[in-house]
Amino acid sequence: MFYKYMKYKMKRVNYTLLFLFLMTYSYISSAHDIPKPSVTVGAMQLNDNALDGLAGTGVSIDDNATVAYLTVDYYVSPNLAFEGGVISESEVSASLPSNDSGTWHGIKSYSTSGTLTITAKTDTSYLFGVKYNLPTNGTIEVYGKAGLLFWDVDYIVSGSGTLTYNGSTYNSKTFLQVDGSDPFIGLGLTYAINKNTSLTFDYISTSSTNAIEGVAIDLNGYSLSWVHSF
Repeated sequence: MFYKYMKYKMKRVNYTLLFLFLMTYSYISSAHDIPKPSVTVGAMQLNDNALDGLAGTGVSIDDNATVAYLTVDYYVSPNLAFEGGVISESEVSASLPSNDSGTWHGIKSYSTSGTLTITAKTDTSYLFGVKYNLPTNGTIEVYGKAGLLFWDVDYIVSGSGTLTYNGSTYNSKTFLQVDGSDPFIGLGLTYAINKNTSLTFDYISTSSTNAIEGVAIDLNGYSLSWVHSF
């Protein structure tokens, strides 16, 4: 199982790296002026569907979180940049009634004894990829981006009862830890205030399923940020 999982992950990573290489190779030879490096700092409204598999009668799910978002762009041509970034930690939660039961994460069974809250806590996530700005001479630029998002999620149960998950019983503790790296895509719009300062509206999305634990990763977020070019 571990071999199949690693083979699956390497295939996804290889496809992503090939895409990044082809984009870089296509544009890196441009002889025009190359923009200065820039840093982007802002806030993102994140929608995390990690707990949507628990939806049902009497279940309340809060799958939105506000996080800090920071990226650094290093241009290798007038329109193409390498981008690295950080998304701060976040939490989403689901409130489950007593005697709730079902299947989650594929075929894993769960049941509750007493009212419980399940929290999906995502540690600080990191992203690396490329960003391509469409050629323009105006104050508004449109861009697309793609790369890899590195994430780490802890699933925590708390409340007055116990959770039975995949044959084991838990109370007020972490019952599942999952991490991985998956491709993401994004789109954005930048408005130049002056030569070195801009505002940007950004959207990113990633979706996959962990091959071992069956955990579905489904994230998307909108951000509004300040951009400074050095």
